[in-house]
Amino acid sequence: AHVEWILLITGLATAGALVLVVAPVRMMKVFFGQSPADSLGISIARHWALLIFLVGALIVYAACNREIRGPTLIVAVVEKAAFVVGVLISPLRRRPAVMVMALADAGMAALYLMILAGL
Repeated sequence: AHVEWILLITGLATAGALVLVVAPVRMMKVFFGQSPADSLGISIARHWALLIFLVGALIVYAACNREIRGPTLIVAVVEKAAFVVGVLISPLRRRPAVMVMALADAGMAALYLMILAGL
């Protein structure tokens, strides 16, 4: 009954990655403790953030459109699981802000799997 609200809130939280597109150097420093040092790193950070924003936008759209909900949640689970695994196997796991993001993504992925399973 609350699926739409869950998707709306978590989708907006995911779409918040747009701030990294606008200010990649500053926000990467805030979130990850370091920022890209050259134009290539900045471009990759912006692109990565844009992709995450688009996943968030799709989740928001799926809140109102049941027909795309399944495929969207599968994509979101894969994206979020990849981030969590990436954090856990890297030195980033020592950074509190990154661990908060990873735990939030793990929770969202778990919620999405429960929604997909019909729980």
